Amino acid sequence: MQVGMQLYSLCPMIDDGKLEEAVRTACASGIDGLELYSLYHIPAIIYRKLMNEYGVVCCGTHNYWASLRDDLDHVMEYNYVLGNKNVICHYLLEEERGCRDNYLRVAESLNEIGAKLKANGFELVYHNHDFEFREVFDGKPGMELLLENTDPFLVGMELHIGQLPPFGYDIPEYIRKVGRRLKLMHVHAFLDWGVPFDSQAGLDTGKTLDVPWAVLENVYPLEHCGVDTLRADVDALRKMIRKQA
Repeated sequence: MQVGMQLYSLCPMIDDGKLEEAVRTACASGIDGLELYSLYHIPAIIYRKLMNEYGVVCCGTHNYWASLRDDLDHVMEYNYVLGNKNVICHYLLEEERGCRDNYLRVAESLNEIGAKLKANGFELVYHNHDFEFREVFDGKPGMELLLENTDPFLVGMELHIGQLPPFGYDIPEYIRKVGRRLKLMHVHAFLDWGVPFDSQAGLDTGKTLDVPWAVLENVYPLEHCGVDTLRADVDALRKMIRKQA
């Protein structure tokens, strides 16, 4: 299992106008892959050159559903330049969800998008937040509606395991339920940042399913957006991955 980092972890630095420094900092932290988010106003070649400089690959990009639905050709072109195959639908706006029919509409659309991406050498992956578990319709959470109504061959999943315990889900059990469609796992930072759930059990279960990526995500305060802090968390994550259950 390789270690990635979601660039959103350094959004305070990016919001401070230091995008290139943020990319360099993340890449220098010892990761294998960098996951980008909704920053398509930056030419893809800029990211690619920075990642190449540090020997880091792009392990995924976060995209709004509307971008995938309405501008898929541009998304594919952008990700082709990045050398990335994991195209991730990372968020549904409030007006795009909120009722059973909306979730079913999204699921139908994701199947269509996934088929187009698959035909062009990409993989569509869905990333959860908390609302997919919080919004329940006729006894079924939105996440279950999405999983049940999408083709596992066309729509994979990036599971943010920290969102599961607040809703009473057991992390290893849920990972086994998702099974082989699980392509990436999002985990929080460690060490002084604390671990509010059993990350180890989730990582161990992910390894049994050959999940290729564990992606670190934590919004670091601007004063802690440094290589040493990030490297300590990356090293802690690697140690957990190597640990035998």
